[in-house]
Amino acid sequence: MLDKQGRLFGRISIIDLAIIVAVVLVIVGVFYRGKGPDTAVAPKTVQIKVVCPFVYPDVVPNVNVGDQLVANNQLVPVYIKDVEVKKAATTVSKPDGSMILTENPFRKDIFLVIEGETTAVSPHQIMLGGQQVRAGKDDYYVKTRTVELKATILQVEVK
Repeated sequence: MLDKQGRLFGRISIIDLAIIVAVVLVIVGVFYRGKGPDTAVAPKTVQIKVVCPFVYPDVVPNVNVGDQLVANNQLVPVYIKDVEVKKAATTVSKPDGSMILTENPFRKDIFLVIEGETTAVSPHQIMLGGQQVRAGKDDYYVKTRTVELKATILQVEVK
């Protein structure tokens, strides 16, 4: 098979053959890498309920039903569906050290229902408007053209 000069069948050297095989494998790898599974993910509607706590009253008129959210300086297909404003809940310490829940006469809590379509729903996480959503997450940002509020996610529903 190999002659005295190290050629296979007297025609091609082992090194040349190895280079040709490597080039062919790279070409085949590039072809198959670009060809992923053809399973298109159907978009799902995700609805979340959030609370934006302790907001100044002058900010409240900037939050409206129908407002579109912004992520990475672009509008995303996520909208505010419902807005409910209540007096902000707060706690006050009593002289005996116990605490009572009361309302702040100045600040407001804004409860929002936010809804949008996303294809980023996996068994591990749900992404909506460029942010990960999970009930209890307290660093979710409601950002529109006119307002940016820090919120806590109360409920997540995938429809």
